[in-house]
Amino acid sequence: MGQIFDRIKRITRSLGADERTPTSWDESLLSSDDDELRRIINELSADGSSNSAPPPNRGNIPADVLKAHTILNVAVGSATDHMKRAYRTAIAKWHPDRFSQASASDHAVAQQRAREINAAYITLKNHYRFS
Repeated sequence: MGQIFDRIKRITRSLGADERTPTSWDESLLSSDDDELRRIINELSADGSSNSAPPPNRGNIPADVLKAHTILNVAVGSATDHMKRAYRTAIAKWHPDRFSQASASDHAVAQQRAREINAAYITLKNHYRFS
């Protein structure tokens, strides 16, 4: 588990040094601390037993939250379990390690897409306050 955590830490640090300019909400979300990374790793390694109640605050939804729903391809009224499954599916499909043998441009696209997926998931977690 420690090796995974160290690798994620290195990746997030390298994202900060990336020469491409991420959008402001991507940039703010990717600058998470070590505890947040540990929590994400623990959540991904969990067996999936969590709250399946629908998320609160379905009224006025900010634009960044709507964008996050679009990126993860989940409906606005979806349960938190569905959001978590959508995240895991999307990140498994676009994880840069799956594209390590691909061309440089395909690998760069996978890295960018993985950043967008991670930022979208963090946005949803912060907005709906689930873990």
